[in-house]
Amino acid sequence: MGAAALLALFVALAGGGGPDRTSMWISAVSALVSVGAFLTELLREEADTGTAADRRQRAADELAEAVDLQWRAEARLRGLYDPEPLDVHWSRVGPPLADLPHTVRRGLELPEPRDGDQRPDRIVETFMALPSRRLVVLGDPGAGKTVLAVRFVLGALADRQPGDPVPVLFPLAGWDPRSMALRDWLAERLAAEYRPLAAVTGDRTMARELLDAGLLLPVLDGFDELPGPAHEQVLRHLNHELDDRLPVLLTCRTQDWRRAVHAGAVLTAAEVVRLRPLDLATARGYLESTARPDSHGRTPWTPVLADPPPPLAEVMTSPLMVTLARTVYGDTSRDPAELRDTGRFPTAGHVEEHLLEACVPAAFGATASGAAGQGCGTWSPDAAHRWLRRLARDVGTTGTWRLAWWEVPTAMPRALRVLGPAVLALVASAALLVPLAKLGRGVVADWDTVPSTVLNYAGILLGLCFGLARLLPATAQTPQGPRQLVRLALRMAAAATVVAVGMGLLVPPLVSSRLGAVLTQRPAWFLNGCCFGLILSMMFGVAGLPRRPLPMGLPWAGSPSGPRTVRALGAVILFAGLAVYGYSRQTAVVPALTCLGAGLLLLLAGLRRGERTAAPYTGPGAVLRGFARGLLRGFVACTLIGVCVGALVGCVAGAFAAYEIRSAEPRASGEVIEGWELQRTDDGGRSVRSVAREEFWLVGRTGLDRPFAVKAGARISRDEKLGTFTGTLRIHQERGDWMTVWKGPGDWKGRTVDAHNLVLALPHEAEVWLVHRQAGAVVLDAVGPFVAFGVLIGAIGGCASGVYRALNTPSDTMRAAGPLSTLRTDRDATLARSAIAALLAGGVCLLLISAMPPGGTLGTMHTEVWVQVGTSSLALSAWGRLAPARIWLALTGRAPWRLMAFLEEAHRRGVLRRSGAHYEFRHLRLQQSLAATPTPVGGTGPGPGSRDRPLRPNRPGPRRSEALLTGIVGAATFRGPRSSGAAPPGPPTRDDQLHDAYNRLGPPPTGGAR
Repeated sequence: MGAAALLALFVALAGGGGPDRTSMWISAVSALVSVGAFLTELLREEADTGTAADRRQRAADELAEAVDLQWRAEARLRGLYDPEPLDVHWSRVGPPLADLPHTVRRGLELPEPRDGDQRPDRIVETFMALPSRRLVVLGDPGAGKTVLAVRFVLGALADRQPGDPVPVLFPLAGWDPRSMALRDWLAERLAAEYRPLAAVTGDRTMARELLDAGLLLPVLDGFDELPGPAHEQVLRHLNHELDDRLPVLLTCRTQDWRRAVHAGAVLTAAEVVRLRPLDLATARGYLESTARPDSHGRTPWTPVLADPPPPLAEVMTSPLMVTLARTVYGDTSRDPAELRDTGRFPTAGHVEEHLLEACVPAAFGATASGAAGQGCGTWSPDAAHRWLRRLARDVGTTGTWRLAWWEVPTAMPRALRVLGPAVLALVASAALLVPLAKLGRGVVADWDTVPSTVLNYAGILLGLCFGLARLLPATAQTPQGPRQLVRLALRMAAAATVVAVGMGLLVPPLVSSRLGAVLTQRPAWFLNGCCFGLILSMMFGVAGLPRRPLPMGLPWAGSPSGPRTVRALGAVILFAGLAVYGYSRQTAVVPALTCLGAGLLLLLAGLRRGERTAAPYTGPGAVLRGFARGLLRGFVACTLIGVCVGALVGCVAGAFAAYEIRSAEPRASGEVIEGWELQRTDDGGRSVRSVAREEFWLVGRTGLDRPFAVKAGARISRDEKLGTFTGTLRIHQERGDWMTVWKGPGDWKGRTVDAHNLVLALPHEAEVWLVHRQAGAVVLDAVGPFVAFGVLIGAIGGCASGVYRALNTPSDTMRAAGPLSTLRTDRDATLARSAIAALLAGGVCLLLISAMPPGGTLGTMHTEVWVQVGTSSLALSAWGRLAPARIWLALTGRAPWRLMAFLEEAHRRGVLRRSGAHYEFRHLRLQQSLAATPTPVGGTGPGPGSRDRPLRPNRPGPRRSEALLTGIVGAATFRGPRSSGAAPPGPPTRDDQLHDAYNRLGPPPTGGAR
């Protein structure tokens, strides 16, 4: 490849052709050499090999590592080992809540309980001793069922040997048993949250293979979080689908399990245990061990719990309330003695609500932050409480409870979800194109005036909005086969037809178009912008960029030498850009800037290894195959769509122009119209001549083979003027183009120059008379430039599609170090992908242009397209879409300006917890307490003037825009009104009343500790 590049450069330099042609060849060869070096380095990697059993075992081990890291980090954050976990005991429960003893034991004699068998750290040993490997953990709200499930997962992972199943915690609230079987749902959730398991081998995903091979131990948390009417059906599903290869641990509230068993059947062969309430001595010992003692060894909790009032004593039986009490009164400015005030807290419910309400302000309080009087530095406790209340309410109305930063845009109204990325794409493109148009000496068509610029970008915005809403696939999983491409082409044709009709009515192409090389009328700026927006959206749709993208990983993350190769590639491209700019500062400014920008972005991206990718690195084969498939698909699809739609636009607009020409009143030779005399040539052709003396300018523009003449006063850059002439000119047709003889000073005196722009500046009657020809010829002249533009779009779109498909590597959101790390990795991957796409598209464009005669109909349009391919795609990434969403949330008072930093701080202070790249509320009760209080948008708290609607039971928010920060990737949540079923005999307890109150707040979360 190096020899071929040197040979190409030698031929280019020896062949002459001027600096323009030489700089184009240098840029194109440097781009191709860089890409070739990158592909050569990839080829050195070996593909992944191994048997199916080896692959399953390796996937299981990686899953075990991810789950262990995830839950150990969460256990540390929750302070489970500071100083030690709460000692919550449990006891076995027999019929009717459990199956018959001989069925559970399967004829085996289980060992009698030893001392400590009923402690939480013995739950793994108890589970492993069960022949059926089925265990149900019951408990009251806040009894610590989820904490026990987490400890079970960590304990089982610690004892796991290679080949043993991997315990994975699944919140059951995301399962709809009416529409999906248990195994299908487990495989889908596993593949959605652990992206490497989504790889398909044969006809199954790796997640399904692990399930079928018995390498998964589901820990199903929150049976009670499913709607009451579904409990009986869920039990039937469990009994039908569980077997010896699919053990299970299930958690549920005691009352819900009692209702489910009373209405249906027990879980076959499952042992049932129940968490017992804390005794006061345990709660007292725990709180005193976490408080600061005085010189006598007494803590603020000592007098409070020595003889607590009945409401407080009842509250201290709940592990959740004990941990909340530790959080609230960990601030030394608060005295737990207030909890003894029975006038203020007459019942246990009042104490609980007080602890739940005070949790967030205490977590963000002065003592926690270490800055007295300043709260959490940037965020005061009141502001944090207000935002988290809004967050809890908005999340609760959607039925999904995991917070993912890439789902933040769903919080915006539907119109803003389209408008926001379009505006961002417009700003990114304008940041490059406007300076190039003003300072680049014609490398990009200038907009002449500020109104023209505004009209052009308004058109691009409109085209992008339509394209983002109708041409892009909805998600990354949306099928993108031939049927979808045909649908995209039809929608593109429909939109382009509307633009063509507007073009035919406002600026019909009476003469053949010269895209990017004519002085454009202002209505045409808007219509051209609409076409640009549609074209960009079409290319992104063919490339497969979805409306709701997932976070991306760095494709070279799995290669040991990948980061070094990318850094070397970036340095080569950077120096190539400097060389091109130094060789020809004027004519090669766009290729030089493209190389400089792409090289710098790749160099920076190569400095990060980034998060793990969702798919294991399999060597260059997959990358090259993806690039080849994307390139072929993109080139064929974009070319067909571009040519067909271009021909359609040309036919429609040309039909309007033909009608206007053929229906004009006949004019006689010698007639003078507004200073221009109509003439006929000897061969029967037509020409016009200015009668009076007028001032004309000669203009030169990069990319054109000859200068062109314009009337004085035309909106052009001063740098483009080559000379001025005052006198008369004659416009005639020469080899299909409109030409005139330049009579002014300079090198072009006495030579013919392009008079295309003079024709467009003629009085309308004179212009129609001059361009009079057959209707078919008018239509063909209009179709030609648009078809040629379609070919250019095919070349650029093919390159973009190949790059996007080859480098579209989803991030591993389950094993991620955290949401912020995933966000940074997606940003780096987006910048690198856009840089490579723009670089490759630019190289192909330069090769295509060098093969075409100078001054063609495309003018400078190739530059405008390939630059925007890189810049506009930034706004279509998960990182890019987050920016407008954060601005909208902050302006509407729903979140702080530094949203991600605030969520990270809430996680650090124990209000939220992290699950891979997701955030979750720490506890169901905390979320429900925050969601229960209406919060005015942008207000400081509830008040009589609040117009916010309270939560409605089991009903989504009034608009999709109320869904703030939803982010669960998986099955749709089962929604519907709950029913208590057949309640057991006896009066309702306080737990029953609390349970009914929770149901009225809406569906519970999928992952908070319970």
